[in-house]
Amino acid sequence: MVEIRQVETFDEAALAALVEPIFGDTALQRYFEALDGPEVSSARKALRDSQPKPERLRIGAFDGERLIGASRGWFEGVNFYIGMSAVDPAYRRQGVYTRLLAGMEAAVRARGGAQIDSNHVATNNAVLIAKLKLGYVITGVKFLESMGLLVHLTLHLTPERKALFTSRTGTLRPDQAAP
Repeated sequence: MVEIRQVETFDEAALAALVEPIFGDTALQRYFEALDGPEVSSARKALRDSQPKPERLRIGAFDGERLIGASRGWFEGVNFYIGMSAVDPAYRRQGVYTRLLAGMEAAVRARGGAQIDSNHVATNNAVLIAKLKLGYVITGVKFLESMGLLVHLTLHLTPERKALFTSRTGTLRPDQAAP
């Protein structure tokens, strides 16, 4: 049985074994380091390391003690940004991703978060559809050379914020209730 739980950290080896086949981050990181050169890469790392560390949340999906799904992100003020989610391909289409998102949403709500944001590759239909079904809305698109075309999704955590968003997108007047 799969258990969803918040953790302080992920076992790095287990996380790498889960994430690397899905995202190929190691090869991509080496590519950009080669593209930028060692001096620029070193300066960027030093800059990142010198900045304050935001509060982070990590939610794991475990089959026994085996990590089979993970989601992590950080607070930017009262907004929460999900930076990565992954589910082992053998466990997909079984509700694990939806349960990871529910765990993350509950943790963000408990901390007083106002909304949850995330970016997804525009062709990642499975994740886009799953999140849209859960009430996320498309709030933008952008292109990053490291990832390609991304769709920005937002989940408003209160009816008032959802109503404000809906009114400002021209869908409803400010005095109308959000669906």
